[in-house]
Amino acid sequence: MLQITWIEFFLRVIPEMFIVIWGIHIVARKTFDIPKYIFSCIVLALLAFFIRSLPIYFGVHMIINMILIIGIMVMIKFSLVKAIYSTLLMFFMLSLSEVLNMVILNLLNISMDNISPVLKCVYGVPSLIFLSLFIIIMNYLLIIKEGKKDNYN
Repeated sequence: MLQITWIEFFLRVIPEMFIVIWGIHIVARKTFDIPKYIFSCIVLALLAFFIRSLPIYFGVHMIINMILIIGIMVMIKFSLVKAIYSTLLMFFMLSLSEVLNMVILNLLNISMDNISPVLKCVYGVPSLIFLSLFIIIMNYLLIIKEGKKDNYN
C-alpha cells in the first residue's frame, strides 16, 4: 500500500493535481474554466488519495489515476485524443521531475526513509518546481510553434 497522510494530501497531492491539470490544459491548448478547473483538481486529488490507500501494487495506482484524469478531462469537454496524449505527457513530465528530485536528494545524501510527512513534502517541493518549469517551457515552445505556423500561412 502507498498510503499517505492527510498532511501529505494537503501539502503534496492537491498542489500536484493543480499543476498536472494546468499542464494538461496547456498541452491540449484548452482555455481554463476556473470553477471546473478547481472542482476537477479537488475531485482528482481526493480520488488519488483514496486510490493510494487501496491494497494494490506500486504503479497500478498511477494507471488508475491516469484513467480517471482522462475521464474527467473528457467530461469537461476535452476530446478523447487530447485528453489521452496530454495526460500521458504530463505523467511523463511528472515522472521526470520526480527522478530529477531524487537525483538531487541522493547527491545531497538526503535519505527519504523514516522521515516525517511534513519533511517528506518539503523534500518533494523541488519536483513540483521542476514540473512547473517543464510546463512553462512547453507553453513557450507551443507558442513559438503556433507563431511559426501562422507565418507560413
